[in-house]
Amino acid sequence: MSIDAVAHIREETERSVAALTSVDPEQSVPTCPDWTADDLLWHLAEVHEFWAAILESGATAEEQVMAIEEGKDARPAERDALLARRASATEALLSQLVARADDEPAWFWYSAVQGVGITRRMQTHEATIHRVDAELTAGRSVTPIPRQIAADGVAHVLEVMWPAGFEWIPDWAETRPVAVVEIVPEGGTARMLEISRWSGTRPRDGKEFDAPVGRLLAEGQAPGDLPRARAAGTAQALDLWAWGREQALAHLEGEEQRVAVQGDSAGIAQLASLIAEGHD
Repeated sequence: MSIDAVAHIREETERSVAALTSVDPEQSVPTCPDWTADDLLWHLAEVHEFWAAILESGATAEEQVMAIEEGKDARPAERDALLARRASATEALLSQLVARADDEPAWFWYSAVQGVGITRRMQTHEATIHRVDAELTAGRSVTPIPRQIAADGVAHVLEVMWPAGFEWIPDWAETRPVAVVEIVPEGGTARMLEISRWSGTRPRDGKEFDAPVGRLLAEGQAPGDLPRARAAGTAQALDLWAWGREQALAHLEGEEQRVAVQGDSAGIAQLASLIAEGHD
């Protein structure tokens, strides 16, 4: 990405803080209903703090990451302390991103992509999406997402966020493909997403599971005889939709945008199920 990630993360985070501090700490976040405004502030703080520690320590193994997680300080009780913690955490993260090259080793939660570069990419989009959450919480219009960042946000969901789910499927589960969806960004290249479902009974307690996962079809891979759907829109609309923030489309500054979903009813239903999983 030829994006100034450090400047973008700083700007988006400051927008988030400005929006969240304009409302009651207990104000609900519309896109994350279990969270309040202060919960979202805390999320920003702990995420930045965590990834700053990952990069500073050079952690590349799960054991190192667990030690970082277990050693973190508790959430502050007062908003002023929370804001100070957030500011310090953001500066720590940005300092690490400035000091490090993308190809330097660093742990990431998806085994297929490791290194500083994927942290830089992830934090760019996390800052963007949570700024949208913050503006909606404050009842503000949603600031447009720059086209290049929106386009890469869609790609990041397709390449990282959804396929990572395959790594968390338990070994007692069965997985079956259920639909193929063509993702068509305006002015961009269409990509083919295969949706699967994993299901089974957890041996320890008999609990039943049935959940969707998605990953891109490999180049040249035939989609097979599966229900088909198509999702098309601007990069910004698809970005918000893929991150589970479609409701933000009604609050965008400027021209109204939407994602047009068409196809077999079964394919559309499986796509809706995958979107409903959401991303925090």
